[in-house]
Amino acid sequence: MRIKSLRMKNFRQFRGENVIEFSCESEKNVTVILGDNTYGKTTLLQAFHWCFYDKTNFEQQPNFLLNYELAGEMRNGESETVEVEIVLLHGEYEYTITRTQNYVCLNNYPKRQACGDKTFSKINVFYKKKNGETIHVRANEIDELINDMLPENLASYFFFDTERVSSISTRKDVAEAVKGLLGLSIIDNAVKHLGDRAKKTTVIGKFYGRMNTASDAKAATLLEKIHAADDKRAQIAAQIAECREQISKYEERKETLQKILRANEITSNLQKQKESLEKDLALEKQNLAANIEKFLKAFNTNALNFFAQPLLKILEKMLSDAKIENENFIDLSKATILEILKSGRCICGRKIKEGDAAYNHLQKELESRPDESFGLIILRYREKIESRANLAAQAQDIFNNAYKNILISRKTIQDLEYEIENISETISGKENMHHYAAELEHIRHRILELNNKKDRLYQEDGAQKNDQERFQKSYDEIISASETNKELMCFMNYAEKIREILDAEYAKQETFIRANLESEVNKIFAQIYSGTRRVIIDEAFNVHLMTTVSNVEVESGESEGSNRVKNLAFIAGLVALAKNKIVIAGEKKQIDLSEEPYPLVMDAPFSNADEIHTTNIAKVLPQIAEQVIMFVINKDWKYAESVLSDRIGKKYLLKKITETFTQIQ
Repeated sequence: MRIKSLRMKNFRQFRGENVIEFSCESEKNVTVILGDNTYGKTTLLQAFHWCFYDKTNFEQQPNFLLNYELAGEMRNGESETVEVEIVLLHGEYEYTITRTQNYVCLNNYPKRQACGDKTFSKINVFYKKKNGETIHVRANEIDELINDMLPENLASYFFFDTERVSSISTRKDVAEAVKGLLGLSIIDNAVKHLGDRAKKTTVIGKFYGRMNTASDAKAATLLEKIHAADDKRAQIAAQIAECREQISKYEERKETLQKILRANEITSNLQKQKESLEKDLALEKQNLAANIEKFLKAFNTNALNFFAQPLLKILEKMLSDAKIENENFIDLSKATILEILKSGRCICGRKIKEGDAAYNHLQKELESRPDESFGLIILRYREKIESRANLAAQAQDIFNNAYKNILISRKTIQDLEYEIENISETISGKENMHHYAAELEHIRHRILELNNKKDRLYQEDGAQKNDQERFQKSYDEIISASETNKELMCFMNYAEKIREILDAEYAKQETFIRANLESEVNKIFAQIYSGTRRVIIDEAFNVHLMTTVSNVEVESGESEGSNRVKNLAFIAGLVALAKNKIVIAGEKKQIDLSEEPYPLVMDAPFSNADEIHTTNIAKVLPQIAEQVIMFVINKDWKYAESVLSDRIGKKYLLKKITETFTQIQ
């Protein structure tokens, strides 16, 4: 997608008709629009969102889009129109998207005119073919077309308000957005569509629901239990999602409060000391968990040997004190006696015949002899006892060391928590910081409670899953008898196999894509950020800044500047990855991520960045994106201009006439 032009009519500050043509050249691919705060830069960004998706995010009167000055001049009965038109290139065609909204003055106040039951705006889309033919898109197909071009959940990544979005890389919907952009949603949707036996509306669930259970009340009861367990698991999943969302909100507020405390001059040093102690505390808790796990693992493996030590000592003494009768024959085995009887001659040379006294004596001895000699049996038993004793001694050492480490970690944690608590009390009583510190402690407590609740819900979900699987096993055994059910079972098995293949492919592709995205984001971050930090991308596609402390990599705190750089690197990484092909390691196939370039439309991309970071950002963005449109304030432009001069194809200036009227030059 490349955006050719934006035309606005009476849209907020922009009274009358205003047209901006954007550079679509490959080398001079940057369009710059200069304007200070309150000049209308954010309004331009909102114009794109409104035209595409009929949504805006203005802080004041978000639904009133008509220019205030024009609205004030209207008289009863008069009407005016707000209109935004975007011309863009996508695939082989040039599209024109126009959205309009009418206002009528009633009782001396302009009001929106409804276009339908739930809509106030009207949209029209047409495109031109190469032969010049113009095709108008049907009204019921427009939303789908626009979402095919750029899905709404991706819009904020490519029409990006740097100042108003605190951390786009930790949003709860980031995973779905990234999957949509990078082509994983198709497989994900297919897996969800196939579903499983417990989900009644999925393909597999429908097969399962068609099983004939009319003749078997027990099967019907089991099916009800299966569905009930699934409904319960759905409720649990919703509660887990709610916990995660609340934790995310608390974490954001926690970060804000920590910034306020850090900003206070008197308490700043104490706050830094506290944050350092909290990192040490987190690491020590990890050490404690590792030591406990080591102890439990050793206990599970060696408990029998450990508790058998008193018995082993008794056995060792018994074997050493034991006296064996007929010691002269201690190594005479059953096999030896059988051989003498078979040969008919004793080792002394005397003949032995069946029925004589020697023969009968040997037969009697044969009955009391084991397969192996007593000496060998006792030797082996002693070896086993010694081996058990050695293992028990080793287990004792492991238990002692692990438990010692556990006690040390607990003492260290106690000391760290005590220090943190003392610092918190000191901070809370100075320079009106008490309410911030108190709120911070409350938030930490709530995060802990929510994490505990989430863990309990996971355990509950596991129990429901076990019940569900047990019910399904019984149900399958009952219904597999009829021919119809056998056929449906066959269909289900095929569908489940397909889902299994898709699951495996999805997991493989997601792993490689996430790894490549992390690599791409780190490359860009390294070019922009003047420091030694790096980023990691977790399984939810959230981005975290990492730093090394005492040879241990930990998640680092973020300033406004570093957070902005991280966000820009993340978005630039998405754009860069979206136009590439990933080669799967060890295989000869490629994953096509996208064939369509995406533009970057950014409001205040250099906000809160110093001279070095501004220069780096200005250098990197035009190299990554096919088209860059940026709204920049003048104080940032003086650092970026020299770097961008060779890449600028179009340049505009916002001229503020009044608080409610801006012109574009």
